Amino acid sequence: MIRLHPIPDADHTCPYCAISLKANGWHIPGMRNLADLTCPRCGREFYGDLAAGQALYSPMLIEKATGVVHDKWRIGWFADWLRDSYQNRVTSHVGFTVEEFRPPRHAVLLNCLDRLYGHCLLKLLNAQYYLDHRSDLDLIILVPRFLRWMVPKGPAAIWTVDLPLRQGTEWNDWLATEIKRRVESLETCWLSVGFSHPHPADYSIERFTGVRPFPVDDWSRHSEQPMVTFVWREDRVWGDSARLHGLAPRLERRLGWVRSQQKQRVLRLAMAMQHIAPQIRFSVAGLGRPGGLPHWIADMRSLEVTESTERAWCELYAQSHVVIGVHGSNMLLPSAHAGAVVELMPPERWGNMLQDLLLRDTDCREILFRFRIVPISIEPDELAVLVVELVRNREYMVLVMGREFCRHESRVDVRSLSSRYASLSLQPL
Repeated sequence: MIRLHPIPDADHTCPYCAISLKANGWHIPGMRNLADLTCPRCGREFYGDLAAGQALYSPMLIEKATGVVHDKWRIGWFADWLRDSYQNRVTSHVGFTVEEFRPPRHAVLLNCLDRLYGHCLLKLLNAQYYLDHRSDLDLIILVPRFLRWMVPKGPAAIWTVDLPLRQGTEWNDWLATEIKRRVESLETCWLSVGFSHPHPADYSIERFTGVRPFPVDDWSRHSEQPMVTFVWREDRVWGDSARLHGLAPRLERRLGWVRSQQKQRVLRLAMAMQHIAPQIRFSVAGLGRPGGLPHWIADMRSLEVTESTERAWCELYAQSHVVIGVHGSNMLLPSAHAGAVVELMPPERWGNMLQDLLLRDTDCREILFRFRIVPISIEPDELAVLVVELVRNREYMVLVMGREFCRHESRVDVRSLSSRYASLSLQPL
């Protein structure tokens, strides 16, 4: 965390004079956490990102007078968000709900506002660290309305903003004034660094959703009728090639062809799995229009995402041995709750691998076994074999590779191990 109020910890250099800029104060007009800066030599005034979220890695500077963004890292999307939001500044009132559970005095502010769902959720996961390890600080969580249901118990205050994702980068000076007014009443206030990808050891998803993840340690007990769930989205589809990934929305508007193709692939996958292992149950969940699937597929898609919808999805993921879906923020909650994950990766997204997966385990071989990332070009029949073998062989993998059975200092019960091995070998899925 870094000091926010009254004078923030800011480390920026004037792009013209190459000397340190002076921090005069701070400004939080939305997702951006900014220092108010002046160059002691040339007198130019700037706003500069404070070290939180993406700005930990690529902090930007914007000139107040011209709106020019200085981006020495060449992170175009992050610079564009700042430039566009500053050019289109607003002062309109937005809904701002304050829930105060105890009067905050020495606070840390966690800003979870963003324009991407996954970014908001990942920032929120940082809350658990402060709740568990910094009892000396009063945690204040700034959160968009759609994520309020996932805020864990324990913060001193929750500030909920009625800001939809489409306005997530909005620069709102009314909001900045409201945040400043409330922070100025505190004795001290720090800013959470809000890691973009907090470490799995620092959070437990059940604290946020209230849903207990799939009981991996009881894998075999839940294998009589294993559940496999496909995570549906209609703007990033399981298609033939990388070209479909970028063109999906346009093709859908013209022909409706992309949805149809994804539907056919999902049907082929479900039928192929049932052919190999008839006891497998199959479901589809996610953002999309429900209907048009066979009665034996549980269709939990929805065009409207509400708290009850997301809770129901999380419950489904937690009952699923395996969830399957195309890479994206849609895989965060499924991967956090399900027993295993198979992710379909578009060619242009390999550089973002792992960013949308929430892991639970520390054993490296267990993670490699249960979290599979495959090219999006994989055919349904081949994917069906992969998924069935994943469900079938997890207990075998633990028996021969799990830490519990690979300790030199422990006495090996050969009869017990061989008996267990035989029972696994003789039990087809």
